[in-house]
Amino acid sequence: MAQTIDIEENTDEDADNDSGIIDLINRNSDCIGWVKISGTKIDYPVMQTKDNPQYYLRRGFDKQYSYLGTPFMDARCDVNYDNNLIIYGHNMRDGKMFADLLKYKDKAYCRKHNTINFITPNGVQNYTVIAVCNVRNDDEWYGYTSQTDKESFNNLISHIKDKSLYLSQDEIQYGDHFLTLSTCEYSQTNGRLIVVAVRNCGN
Repeated sequence: MAQTIDIEENTDEDADNDSGIIDLINRNSDCIGWVKISGTKIDYPVMQTKDNPQYYLRRGFDKQYSYLGTPFMDARCDVNYDNNLIIYGHNMRDGKMFADLLKYKDKAYCRKHNTINFITPNGVQNYTVIAVCNVRNDDEWYGYTSQTDKESFNNLISHIKDKSLYLSQDEIQYGDHFLTLSTCEYSQTNGRLIVVAVRNCGN
């Protein structure tokens, strides 16, 4: 039987380097990476099942039922190619999974935790948070994964800036790569909170 991990506890030693991720993938080939934000509880493997997009909604890394689920990437995303990688995780009342994303409504909190690390077999990619938005589950940002034309891209960025709870001073350019973390937000029907980050130069 394949070895499993208990993702209720921080196990970042499993994934702080490329070899750690490769070991996790060997244990479960649905694992494509690890997302980590220092100083928060967000420190988890990321799964993807293109033929069954929400497979890990209520399953643990070991594929057994888990109310917590496991963070998973949008099935439309290609982790090696696309410009916007979207990762979903539950907002748990006890603070687990992606509950800490709600703290990003506070600009001061965001400033202290504005770097997101995404670790894959290709290395560690660092992203800087540029927008925090209350949206609905059908928001047009969810439709943006691969590179689009420049006009459409600029319209999407304008949309995100309009939706953002506060504005970032970071420059956004056509061709940038983004990481979007998404969780439930209950101030509106079908509400979601998204934290949008742009990949740092050189990553």
